[in-house]
Amino acid sequence: MSLRPGTCVLDPSRDVHGGAKMRKVLGCSLLVLLGLLLASPIPSEAGGHVFFSFTVPLGVGPGYWGPPYYPYYPYAAPPVAVQPAPVYEQPAPAPPAVAYWYYCQNPPGYYPYIQQCPAGWLQVVPPATPPRP
Repeated sequence: MSLRPGTCVLDPSRDVHGGAKMRKVLGCSLLVLLGLLLASPIPSEAGGHVFFSFTVPLGVGPGYWGPPYYPYYPYAAPPVAVQPAPVYEQPAPAPPAVAYWYYCQNPPGYYPYIQQCPAGWLQVVPPATPPRP
């Protein structure tokens, strides 16, 4: 028996009851189905999920040749980790630096009114109201 291109393995000449065409269609369909099953993705490549879809053509309209429809399965949302807001503490303000005045006893007076003091300068805390020159 020789195979011609476009024919299936079933031989329609052996049909006695006239159902050769039906057997040929069924045989070819089974071969195509077997080929599709063997060519389906391996579960490890599909992320552990393999989906099969089977449709029955009704012969109405041009048909739908788009991707198969997969039903929607709701999933649980991942848990939300709530972190408390960081607490920023500002350091206590530094005490104001004490500004000293410098007093000279001979000749009596304060710097910068007296530029030179041969006896040495005395460090003094300034009064609440500055003196008049």
